[in-house]
Amino acid sequence: MDIKKLGNVPDDGGHQVLGRAAARKNRSGAGYSYLHNAVDDHSRLAYSEIL
Repeated sequence: MDIKKLGNVPDDGGHQVLGRAAARKNRSGAGYSYLHNAVDDHSRLAYSEIL
């Protein structure tokens, strides 16, 4: 099993698009998502889920 931490970017862009001051006002989509991956050793069946 593996877990990957992914940073969320707001739909209208981050600080590179809006500038730092405008991006700070728009933090509604900020935060993290976590991608969980699991692989069965025998059958090589893979399962992934974003939480």
